[in-house]
Amino acid sequence: MRCPCSPLFTRLFSTKPPPVVLRPYQQTCLQACTEALDSGATRIGVSLPTGSGKTTVFITLLSLIKPPLKNPNATRSLVIVNSIELARQAAAQTERLFPGWSVEIEQGAKYKASGEADLYVPLAFSIKGCSGSLTVCNEARSRHTRHCYSHRA
Repeated sequence: MRCPCSPLFTRLFSTKPPPVVLRPYQQTCLQACTEALDSGATRIGVSLPTGSGKTTVFITLLSLIKPPLKNPNATRSLVIVNSIELARQAAAQTERLFPGWSVEIEQGAKYKASGEADLYVPLAFSIKGCSGSLTVCNEARSRHTRHCYSHRA
């Protein structure tokens, strides 16, 4: 799945908030995540109940993270999921919040991504040597996503 109207490589650090009003606990979560990353953390975890807007939180977080100093042109992110439903949810929410970003889903032979999108959303079993400037694992407790974790600085 790809946002057909978006050029490749458009994701940049954004000072403009997404077109959604974040709930107070989502704002608190984002602040804690950005503070952790600013203090040098490379692994952070977020645990929120079902239906609380975790997808909105991590997509918004992606927009707030500046590219690493060592690689200021790093604009792509990787969100690893364990089901096609979560992949579609992440892609749809990204396109809603940031319509200028290109999004691709990878699911074996069914969906093939170029790996050139701003946001690459593979199912965990589909990953073959992909990387991004930021890696997010949705549903990290899954046996398929235990190896996910990092923000590369």
